[in-house]
Amino acid sequence: MGVRFAPSPTGAFHIGNFRTAWISHWWARHLNVPWVVRFEDIDAPRVVDGALQRQQAELEALGLRPDQVVVQSQRHGRHLEVFERAVAEKRVYPCFCSREDVRRALEAASSAPHAREAVYSGCCRDLASFAESKLVTLAWRFRGENKTGVGDFIVGRTGPITALGKAPARESFVPAYNWACAIDDADGCYRLLVRGADLADVAGQQREIQQMLAQWAGIPFSPPAIFHCALVVRDTGERLEKRTQGVTLPELLSQEYDVGRLVACFEQSLEPERLKFKAGDIFGEKHAQLTLTRLLQLKAGAASGNPSTR
Repeated sequence: MGVRFAPSPTGAFHIGNFRTAWISHWWARHLNVPWVVRFEDIDAPRVVDGALQRQQAELEALGLRPDQVVVQSQRHGRHLEVFERAVAEKRVYPCFCSREDVRRALEAASSAPHAREAVYSGCCRDLASFAESKLVTLAWRFRGENKTGVGDFIVGRTGPITALGKAPARESFVPAYNWACAIDDADGCYRLLVRGADLADVAGQQREIQQMLAQWAGIPFSPPAIFHCALVVRDTGERLEKRTQGVTLPELLSQEYDVGRLVACFEQSLEPERLKFKAGDIFGEKHAQLTLTRLLQLKAGAASGNPSTR
């Protein structure tokens, strides 16, 4: 029943990543439960050699020492096990649409608003047969409650199959983020997940997967609570990225900042909506964004919103 923080080792942490890590660590100490760091390294092409070790070292430099470390790729067997059962029970199904097919279907919808993310049409949901596909990789979608198939999301990709009902090659399975994350969070029995506000939209999909797991286990569905941290952004509102210059730990330490001051900035900037919650609650900070300038101007004791003083 710990608090989970789940970074991706795709580069050096920036100050926003560190702030989210610090907040998750703060919650673990506030709740007196273990702090678990899960490195989400299943997107192999984006993983940077040495990034995981660097992230661990920099967390420790800030005094953030996990009680448990999990490497997501080491749980591939579990992700595959759940996938194969879901295929057998028709909880997931193969989708033969290309990304271009999905885009064209969206454009053809008379009600499709501008800048809307591609929404699946459901055309492969109830196929009785299929023509030979030229797709090198095949997407698999979760069969949601909406019988139209709209909103059926991708849970993984595999090599092609030769017939409906035939399982794909096991070694070709690559889980999607939502699939692996939902399974790992359910298996971890966490009390609280702490992550950036930019992930607010994926909670519903992940909970559909977790509800399936609870049904299989014959237990009540009781998902972990989720706390969304404000995103640290430039004064222009642009998001920080791992390639953003001037916001990594070495860069900040080479300026006028030291570890103590950075931690004080994190402490004084934390503004949770509330400190009490129950299983399944989704809540967060009072504001969805925090500018970099505002964050770095804070000093110890300068803000009245410090939860540690309450």
